[in-house]
Amino acid sequence: MRTVRVVSLFLFAVAAACSSAQKTEDPSKPPPPETTVEVRNLKTVDVNLFVYMLNSSSRVRLGTVPGMSTRNFVIPPRLLGDMDRIRFRVETIGSDAASNGDQELPVTAGEQLSLTIQ
Repeated sequence: MRTVRVVSLFLFAVAAACSSAQKTEDPSKPPPPETTVEVRNLKTVDVNLFVYMLNSSSRVRLGTVPGMSTRNFVIPPRLLGDMDRIRFRVETIGSDAASNGDQELPVTAGEQLSLTIQ
């Protein structure tokens, strides 16, 4: 009897979690335009790229850009909001000699930004 109760409770919890994870989106509203950033890393060390939300101190990691390479990232629309500027943070991986730095750029939703790390 206890096994049946535990299984029933587990199935109920799974069903509740699945139903609450689904969002009701307005099908008449077009999706926000995709905003991207192309990052050229001219350094020989790998770097992590972060985006700071200007209205708070939180940041979101976009990904890693290996040394001497170029990567493209999509900036989540929730990070843009009503802001007309966005701040990127570059942090080197595995080297104390290379410096970290911030770069703030103007942005409009749907735009392709370009960032070069030297």
